[in-house]
Amino acid sequence: MAVDLRFVLTGAKRVFDSRPMYAQLMVTEDCNLACAYCDEYTAKAPPPSLDVLRRRVDLLDGLGVQVYDFLGGEPLLHPGLAELAAHAKSKRGGSNLVTVITNGLLLSEDNIRALDEAGLDFMQVSVDSIEPTPLSRKSLKLLMPRLRLLAERARFKVEIQTVLNESTRGDYARFRDMLKDLPFAFGFSIMHGPGGRIAIRGAEYLALLERYGVFEGVNFSGRHLREMLLGDFSRPWRCLAGCKFLYVNGRGEAQWCGQQRAERRPLELVDRAWLRHNARHKPCEPGCALGCVRLVSATLGEPLRTAGASLALACGLGRGRSK
Repeated sequence: MAVDLRFVLTGAKRVFDSRPMYAQLMVTEDCNLACAYCDEYTAKAPPPSLDVLRRRVDLLDGLGVQVYDFLGGEPLLHPGLAELAAHAKSKRGGSNLVTVITNGLLLSEDNIRALDEAGLDFMQVSVDSIEPTPLSRKSLKLLMPRLRLLAERARFKVEIQTVLNESTRGDYARFRDMLKDLPFAFGFSIMHGPGGRIAIRGAEYLALLERYGVFEGVNFSGRHLREMLLGDFSRPWRCLAGCKFLYVNGRGEAQWCGQQRAERRPLELVDRAWLRHNARHKPCEPGCALGCVRLVSATLGEPLRTAGASLALACGLGRGRSK
């Protein structure tokens, strides 16, 4: 069901109420890679049990969440991922969105089929380069067979997401050309450092932004992105992390986002008062390059200005299961 009238009307309510709309849930801190720019994993960390994760989804649904990202670490390492996706899709009569964010190296016919049967709406596959680099092994050289498998088998919508940096920007046009025959959406993230602060600068990145955009839900912030790529962080915005956007870590604690870890609370203790307390300006806002947080903050914080982009994003996700 995903994006339907009920989803849209409930989303409109989130502009005015004190409930969260979007949650990122870490299903395991373990990862099969060690990308140099990533600090959101702990190698060999034991995953939460499926029952524990189901309970976290129950709590998030009770708070009002409509959109879930299941991430890690590497979420495909969790043996119960498809069952967790099915559990999330059982909420609100399926009038919600469930996404898996993966490096794709563990994709197989079996887990693609299981996620399809679970009702997964969307998969974001992180692929950074054509060849492996010192920063990342998430390359087309390693992933192309699995991407073709996704194109052949998956009924959920797929987006290829790239983290732009000095190692990848020069080949990005060729990277896109190599994937032009696959039925995927594309986007890129602005590389950040500790705390979420933008970590790249320069005219080369501006040229890529002008040619390709970032991704549909964030392109309305294009002027702000251009300024940050030139080192100007003065444009004001209000971060709604910890209010409309929640990040739930592997220990089951809600925090503002994956990079800001000082404000944490056990998910069981998250209440309206804590959510309202976080609906405020935060000291980490200048230079923040976290697209997911900016997407939610802009769509719910400035709904009139971002209505067109929000509708395009929602309709695109709603058409995901079309095969």
